[in-house]
Amino acid sequence: MTTRFRAAVWGANGMAGGEVLRILAAHPSVGVSCAVSRSRSGQPVWHAHPHLRSAFPELVFSAPEEALEREADVAFLALPHGTAQPLIKVYLDRGGKVADLSADVRLRSASDYRRWYGAPPLHPELLERAVYGLPELHREALRGASLASGVGCNASCSILGLYPLARAGLVGEARIEVRVGSSEAGAAPTVGSHHPYRSRTLRVYEAFRHRHLAEILQELDLSEDRVTLTMTAVEMIRGVQMIAQVSLSRSVREAELWKLYRAAYADEPFVSLCPARPSHLRLPDPKLLTGSNRVLTGFSLHEDGRRLIVVCALDNLMKGAAGSAVQSANLMLGLPEGEGLGMLPVYPA
Repeated sequence: MTTRFRAAVWGANGMAGGEVLRILAAHPSVGVSCAVSRSRSGQPVWHAHPHLRSAFPELVFSAPEEALEREADVAFLALPHGTAQPLIKVYLDRGGKVADLSADVRLRSASDYRRWYGAPPLHPELLERAVYGLPELHREALRGASLASGVGCNASCSILGLYPLARAGLVGEARIEVRVGSSEAGAAPTVGSHHPYRSRTLRVYEAFRHRHLAEILQELDLSEDRVTLTMTAVEMIRGVQMIAQVSLSRSVREAELWKLYRAAYADEPFVSLCPARPSHLRLPDPKLLTGSNRVLTGFSLHEDGRRLIVVCALDNLMKGAAGSAVQSANLMLGLPEGEGLGMLPVYPA
């Protein structure tokens, strides 16, 4: 018989929480114990996520107090930054597993939190227990772990695009631009994310630094004086495209780069390299990944052998949030890593 694990999904009324529910609706080994939302307590889940009505016709949102009385083997916390740590402690103290989707335990040191988020973590001891929730870098550490951190969608895209180069010591300097869709801002509209103000724009809103840069530097072991991160809001709902202009530490041939990227990702279930030809598919478009947990990365080397363009793309709500969380939870629970995550992209979208 298939082992059936029970999952509590917190922040289930939001976009990332809704994606966790969508994944678990077809997951063969993990079922939804409760979908938690204080503001929608008692309402049917499909009122917030009408596309999930057939999957969860009877499920209603639980209040936090009610959810804490429910049994759960794993908790998915799709909550605002600064609110997840108390719940992480509750579930860990009960012997459960936690896949966090927030920023609360992404960084390894309390001093980094003060610098990048403006305040120290409430429970700094949790930072030592957390494994950064990107299986491509931390698969073995996630197996049997009790706490997987959330990953920033912009950080995930940048890390996966640059990881083979950083691992080989080839990143001299990197100027990263990340182009993001509106769903990155979440379900609550703001002046920056509200459709009438955001539609048809190309708006640069971070010129040199963004909080997700902290994860990039941490996971790629790079210093900030060598990397910049510029954020641009573009006309998409879902999707992240990372474009990095890399000054390599030495001259290389294109064949060497193919070898590095293939060595890094040949056995990865969700990362694919773009083909050299046809040319219009060499550098990835996020539209090719909508609704999936997949990642595409490609590159183009200048004839001087020192200047490189790397492009990586993913769906911010999936591989950039809910998909990586479920992938990490699978590893923590001893399940096949890709279980429940085999959905193909929707195209055209």
